[in-house]
Amino acid sequence: MKLLTRYVIREHAGPLVFALSALTSLLMLQYVARQLANLAGKGLPWSAIGKFFVLSLPFTIAMTLPMAVLVATLYAFGRMAAEHEITAFKASGVRVRSLMAPVLVCALLLSLFMVWFNDQLLPRTNHALRILNNDIAKTKPTLALKEQVMNPITDQFFMRVARVDARTNRMYDVTIYDLRKGPERQTIYADSGVFLLDAKGEDLQLQLMDGHAQEFVRADPRRLQRSFFRTQTVQLRGIIRQFEATAEDNYRGDREQTVCQMHRTYMENAREFTRLRNAYIDQASRAASKGSKTLTVSRDRPPKEVLSTFYCETLLGGFSTMLLPKKAKAQSAQPPVQPPPVQPPPVQQPPVQQPPVQQPPAPAPVPTPVPPAVVEQPGLERSPAAVAADSVARADSAARADSAARADSAARAAAAAAAAVPAATLAGTDTVSVYATAMRAAQQQLLAQREVVDGLAVEIHKKFALSFACLVFVLFGPPIALRFPRGGVGVTIGVSIVVFGLYYICLMGGEALADKGRLPAFIAMWIANVIFSLVGIALLWRVENTTDTSRGGGLRDWLADRRARKQLARALKAPAVPA
Repeated sequence: MKLLTRYVIREHAGPLVFALSALTSLLMLQYVARQLANLAGKGLPWSAIGKFFVLSLPFTIAMTLPMAVLVATLYAFGRMAAEHEITAFKASGVRVRSLMAPVLVCALLLSLFMVWFNDQLLPRTNHALRILNNDIAKTKPTLALKEQVMNPITDQFFMRVARVDARTNRMYDVTIYDLRKGPERQTIYADSGVFLLDAKGEDLQLQLMDGHAQEFVRADPRRLQRSFFRTQTVQLRGIIRQFEATAEDNYRGDREQTVCQMHRTYMENAREFTRLRNAYIDQASRAASKGSKTLTVSRDRPPKEVLSTFYCETLLGGFSTMLLPKKAKAQSAQPPVQPPPVQPPPVQQPPVQQPPVQQPPAPAPVPTPVPPAVVEQPGLERSPAAVAADSVARADSAARADSAARADSAARAAAAAAAAVPAATLAGTDTVSVYATAMRAAQQQLLAQREVVDGLAVEIHKKFALSFACLVFVLFGPPIALRFPRGGVGVTIGVSIVVFGLYYICLMGGEALADKGRLPAFIAMWIANVIFSLVGIALLWRVENTTDTSRGGGLRDWLADRRARKQLARALKAPAVPA
């Protein structure tokens, strides 16, 4: 059996390496083609370009490795079935699941490796790639002026040149549109000029000769001021910027964090979501009418994700406890034990008669200063609407910044109209409006916090779901390959494309539904793996219970086989004709 195990694994190794290289190259070419506009013509050093390609590999491999596993499985089992090796194995008493066992073990090991890859290596490379892309975007190439066209030097400075002498950097028939001053936009016309760079090579100096400038006057936009010059210098700062690598960037997005980092962030945001949800329920129940009994609110989120809790606290925490040595008692510095100080015996003093102490007179009560904001005028009682507004501001701390101004204005309006409107009617109307305003503010903050919590949960489950897709495709691939053994490379590529498309459609659709709060994150991310695993197990059960392993490789043979089965079933169900 060891020989058979080595043979099956060797049959998969070659197709796996080839498929991984081919798929990774195709996706890399597509990604580089999209980023070519940001890389070309910027004078980047070769080290930056090489770093860009190296950092682009990990997130590409994270997608192409499950694809390569499926391609290798389909090709290996399809080739063995086409050459009747599967038939020989079954005749020798070796079942298909025995042939799949070493492949499943290797796929499980590969999935565990992908868990480490997606958790540790991929976030670091994504973080470094984002920093590199930002540095490349900030890089400005060497100035190159084109003749007879509008050259955008910056987003607010444009220049048109009729002719340029490349040897002397001299320009002829120059027109400049300067929008840096806003309303005082300026247009400069010059017969000729020279553009030079400063000593650092970053700032541009334009020395213009024989021309005039016209600009609008800020005080009166209808006036146009014109000034003539013999020579004039225009300076632009930071026009040319060489590539500079950022030393450190502490910000990390969702895809730049490890599972444990997202686990800690999730717990903090989940607590904040629960607090905002309770505040929203409180405000909505107060703002609802008396006859209304239905309140729509987002479902509560668990304080911890079960999967990340098991991975970070149980699994990694247990490994760290097992691997790290226990701290010995001698390693902890113990403070020296000091003997208790000896107290001298108390000396008995004879009682001394002291004269009675005169107590100073009690000071007069000082009136407590009242802030001007809450001083009430005599004769005017504070309306119930103002009291309701204050209670809303204290209860809903999350919506305080948005609803404080509205509550304050509502309270002032209520106090101004208290003389004309009855207090009961005023209190009922203003309280409802204030609660409705606070409820809308709490709803907006609750929605934003829900998106953050759901996004973190989706990213946590996606790391594990993509990792175990290797194991799922090993379950799904061999039954398909044995169903169409003579399909060759065409069936392998066709089935792979269809399976890839369906899998990633399920994955991306589940992610979209989870981000909108329609599905829990673990269901949305694992539903594709569950479906393909069940289909693969069902197909494997059918293959195991089939005696014929030399099935046709085309769709026509499959349809003919189905028709023959249906005819046989009808013949068996038909009543026997008496002789």
